Amino acid sequence: MDVLPSALPVHDERQPSRSGWRSIALGLAAALGLGAFFLLVTGSLCGLSLTLVERRRIVPEVTLPLFSLAAIGTGLGLPLAWHAIAGLRGRPSRRFALSAVAGAALVLMYVLAVAGGQAMVSLKLAPTLTLPWFHVVALALPPVLLLWAAAALAQAQFSWRQMVGGLGGGAFAAAGLAFAVELILVIVGVVIAAIVIGASPDGSEILRRLQTAPGSLNDPALLRSFLRKPSTIITLFISLGVIVPLIEEPIKSILPALAGTWQPLTPARGFLWGVATGAGFAVLEGLLNGGLDAREWGTVALLRVGSTAMHCFATGLIGWGWGQVWARRKWPRLVLAYVVSVTLHGTWNSISVGMAVVAEAVYQPAIQNALVAVSAILLILLTLATITALMWLARGLASKGPQPAGE
Repeated sequence: MDVLPSALPVHDERQPSRSGWRSIALGLAAALGLGAFFLLVTGSLCGLSLTLVERRRIVPEVTLPLFSLAAIGTGLGLPLAWHAIAGLRGRPSRRFALSAVAGAALVLMYVLAVAGGQAMVSLKLAPTLTLPWFHVVALALPPVLLLWAAAALAQAQFSWRQMVGGLGGGAFAAAGLAFAVELILVIVGVVIAAIVIGASPDGSEILRRLQTAPGSLNDPALLRSFLRKPSTIITLFISLGVIVPLIEEPIKSILPALAGTWQPLTPARGFLWGVATGAGFAVLEGLLNGGLDAREWGTVALLRVGSTAMHCFATGLIGWGWGQVWARRKWPRLVLAYVVSVTLHGTWNSISVGMAVVAEAVYQPAIQNALVAVSAILLILLTLATITALMWLARGLASKGPQPAGE
C-alpha cells in the first residue's frame, strides 16, 4: 500500500539529530580534555619554575596545588579526550562497574593514603616531596568510590565513557565556570566591603594597615579582628551559605540537563550523570582546597569526604530531576530537587563557616572547644545522612525497571 507523502516523517535539516548532538558533545569533550591536560600540566610546571627562579622556599603548600593540577590534567584530561575520540570513531564503551574486590582494594588504598599522608606530616618525612602523592590518592578516591557505589546500586545503563565524561565535565567545565562567576562576585564584594569597613574608624585603620603592609593580612591578630566583626560574619554566611550554593548547583547541573539531547535520559541515568558531575567537581575542589594548610592535612582530608558526598548527592538529585523532565515532563520534581540541593549545600557551608569563625574569633577556650566539637558532630551527622540518602536514592531507582540503552 502506498503511503501518502503527508504521512511521511519530516526531518528538519536545520536541527541536529540526536546523533548530531552526540557528535558535538564528544567533540567538545575531546577539546576540553586535551585543553585541560595541556593548560594544567603547563601551569603546574610554570608555577614550579617560577618558584625555583625566585628562590622561594618550597613547602607543601606550594607543591600540593602544583602537583594536584598536573594530576588532574593527566588523570582526568587525557582519559576524557581518549574516551571522546573513541566515541567519535564509533567504538563502544563497556558498562561502568567494578568488582567487590576492586572496590574493597580502593577503600583500603584510601585508608592507607590518609594514614600515610598524615604520617609524612607528623613525622616530618620530607612532606614537601612525599605528601603530594598521598594527597592525590586520598582526595581523589572518595568521589570515585561514591560514584561506583551509586552506579552499582542504581543498576542503570551507564558506561565508562559517560562516567569519565561526567567527571571531566564536573572538574573542568562546571568548576571552571563556577570559579569564574564567583571570582567576579568576590571582586565586587571586596570593593563593597572595603567601602563599608572604611566608613568606621576601626575599619579605616585596618584598611590603612593593609595598604601600608599588604602582607599583614596573614597576621592572625588582624584576621581575628576581621572575623569578630558582625558585618564580616554576616557577609560570610550570606556569601558561602546562600550565594555560592545558588551559583554552583545550577552550574553543576548543566551537563545532566543537556545529556538528554544526545541519549534517552531516564531518571536513573540523569541521577548518575549528576553524581558523576558532582564527583568531578569534588575532585578538583578537594585537591586544590585540601592542600591549603599541610599542618591540618589529615583532618581536612577526612572532612572532604563529607563535602564530596554533599556534591555527589546534590548534583545527583538535580540530575534525577532532569531525568524526570526529559522522560515524563515533571517540572515540579526538578524544582523540588533544586530546592533540596541548594538547601543541603547551604547548610554544609554554613556549618563549616561557623566552625571557622568560632575557631578564630571566640575568646574563651572552653566555649570555643565546645562549639567546634558541636560543629564537627553536625558535619559528621550530615555526612552520614547524605551518604545514606545517596545510596537510598540509587537503590530506589534500581526498582524502576530496565533502562534504555544509549551513550
